[in-house]
Amino acid sequence: MQQQIMLKIKAVRPATLLAGALLCIGIVPVAMAQSLLNGTQEAQLSAWLGEGPLALTSIYTKSAGDTSFDFHQAADGKGRTFSVMQASNAAGQTWLVGGYNPQSWNSSGTYNMTPEARDRTAFIFNLTSGQHFLQTPKTYALDTVGSYQTFNDINAGPTFGIGADLGMSADLSTNGISSRYSYIDPVNGIFGASLLDGAPYGSYPNVTFGAMQVFSISAVPEPASYAMMAVGLLLLGSVRGRRRPQRSQQA
Repeated sequence: MQQQIMLKIKAVRPATLLAGALLCIGIVPVAMAQSLLNGTQEAQLSAWLGEGPLALTSIYTKSAGDTSFDFHQAADGKGRTFSVMQASNAAGQTWLVGGYNPQSWNSSGTYNMTPEARDRTAFIFNLTSGQHFLQTPKTYALDTVGSYQTFNDINAGPTFGIGADLGMSADLSTNGISSRYSYIDPVNGIFGASLLDGAPYGSYPNVTFGAMQVFSISAVPEPASYAMMAVGLLLLGSVRGRRRPQRSQQA
């Protein structure tokens, strides 16, 4: 009998199991905005990060009229994130691009600097083309270029590198820039190339941004952990349910 119960628990999707357990104790999850990422794209980001399956939680979704202030209000101090946005070039072609920031965003007006190679763990990506680019490594000629990890300013959206390799202006839409310097393979890469279409250095701005989301990152618990948590919450709900009649009798 116990084995049959465990098999049934394993057959339930972890998200469904957790939602059911939360409902049992009166916590109803708030409906989430539609994600810019599908399952395949989430798996791709997890593979590029290389830490196993990830749980991505939307902490900011751009709304009409939003500015960089709204982004920073939602994302500053929230730990490492993926920023994902729709981006178009001058020809109107659109890609889904973004970047991984291993540090918290802030509004200091300064760069997050990573002079040591071991700290250059950020990357920018183009999910449409299936490419991602790590911070430029240290070489005899390029000691500091890759150290400019992110730019943090109240008047800028999520901005990566000194290029800016991927940069958003205060309105989170127009006057965007992609000119890769801090995120490039110095052997095979082209300095100044756009993350969108690979076009070399040209006139700027060269990017217009559309929809945008920022996701916090956490590891996905093992299915057994979900099951144990759900069972514990169900037992807690059962105990509370048994106590309620006793309280009413005493009253």
